[in-house]
Amino acid sequence: MNSLVEVKVISAKKGKGIIAKEFIKKDTILDVAHIILISKKDYELMKDTKLWNYLFEWDDPKFKGENEYALAFSIFQFSNHSYNPNLKYDYDYDKSTITFIAIKDISKEEELTVNYNGNCNDNGPMWFEVE
Repeated sequence: MNSLVEVKVISAKKGKGIIAKEFIKKDTILDVAHIILISKKDYELMKDTKLWNYLFEWDDPKFKGENEYALAFSIFQFSNHSYNPNLKYDYDYDKSTITFIAIKDISKEEELTVNYNGNCNDNGPMWFEVE
């Protein structure tokens, strides 16, 4: 359990999201999530399920396209998208983890968000309408 954040329903459209339970300082590491690699075969089975929405692209060059996705085990799976995020996530391919880090000071009761494109400054299109 993470003492700094909690999962709450944000809106009918967004569903659940993460809310700060107290002030979070910039550069705080909020979680190091372990992942399970998803094979192309398993990805094909998952892509028509709700679970697909929680996969991360996993671009580890040593797999050469064999395992292109990962499922992270973390409360931060419930992070919603923003083009102005207050979190980022970094991959550690050697440890098979994803680290979630505050990139701004975050106020108590503020929603924690990431840019689903993986780069905080990437304003590329999403597969859904962004609020």
